[in-house]
Amino acid sequence: MKEQANGKCERFRPLADVSRVERNAASAPFALALLSTLVALAASGCADGPGGGGNLRVKRISMVAQPPGNVAAYFSVYTKDGAPVTDLDTPNFKIYENNKLVSEKKAKRALLETRPVEAEYLLVLLDVSGPYVDGEDFPDIVTAVGHLVSTVEKTGEAAVSVFDGEDEIVPMLGFGASGEKAALESIRHFRPRNRNGNLHGAIVQGLDELEKQLDTATAPFRYATLVVVTDRVDIAKKVPLDTVKKRVAQTPVDVQIVAFGPKTNRPALEPLAGPHGLFISDEPKDFTKGLVAIGKKLDAAANARYLFSYCTNKREGKPTLTLVIETTDDRGRIVYKFNAANFRSGCSAKHRPLFEKPALGKGEKEGDEAP
Repeated sequence: MKEQANGKCERFRPLADVSRVERNAASAPFALALLSTLVALAASGCADGPGGGGNLRVKRISMVAQPPGNVAAYFSVYTKDGAPVTDLDTPNFKIYENNKLVSEKKAKRALLETRPVEAEYLLVLLDVSGPYVDGEDFPDIVTAVGHLVSTVEKTGEAAVSVFDGEDEIVPMLGFGASGEKAALESIRHFRPRNRNGNLHGAIVQGLDELEKQLDTATAPFRYATLVVVTDRVDIAKKVPLDTVKKRVAQTPVDVQIVAFGPKTNRPALEPLAGPHGLFISDEPKDFTKGLVAIGKKLDAAANARYLFSYCTNKREGKPTLTLVIETTDDRGRIVYKFNAANFRSGCSAKHRPLFEKPALGKGEKEGDEAP
């Protein structure tokens, strides 16, 4: 049993078709051997259709089929080890309809820019209550924050606020605002009003701000990341730990904490971060590593999302699309059954699909990619 170019499989003759001699030979040992062979062949990947048996983690985010004949898939691709798969192009994608391979001549296809259907937000909260604001490294920390902001602004919007021991965070650079250089310079000269850092309160306020951005964004797909930079734990005790843990667990915002210096504490900070969201080091000069790693992660996550579009020739019924994604080392797929009723000619694969705006939930966190 093997997969053919049309997505179908060569199969053994049914038992009803074998000769009388062969049927008589189908004793218990023979039947067991035949069953074992069929199970092994099924495990090879052919039995479950085109693209089966691969290990790529392809997360279907949304798919849509719209007249005159457009079918589009918005998804992300990761390796089995969780590494983002970037730089895929149209040759990496194969279209199967009802398990039959659709050639490029029969179906126009295109990879579209994802930015028109996405909104991405980053808020950096910089703790200015601790001792590191008095040290020689603080200007460099602010510079590293600026580099992170510049990375995110290639595809989204970024903002920066500071906090100390007071109740409210202090906005320094708003989403979509200009004057980044002046804002960073103001942060370098900001002096703490209260040294009892209100870390818990700042995280809650940061989540409030980012969730407001997500709610008001017009793009159907929205992503937000809260990055907290600190050199210690919560001192103010104005907001209970359980309150912050509950917010972090329920929010669609991905929380990342960069903590460095001798006064950091892993057990106290881990509950405040999302999955794999804590960078911590005793070395005060390791702040750059944490911020650079977050910038690379966000950039790679954006590049691992794809918007694939093609023009189907189906004009009736409910065909099943199997979109197979292939790299040099592996493959994966997504499956979508769509309604082709009233489809007609005149389709352009470059036409931007119209997606519904889904409700936000924890599942949209960028760190929660699933197979």
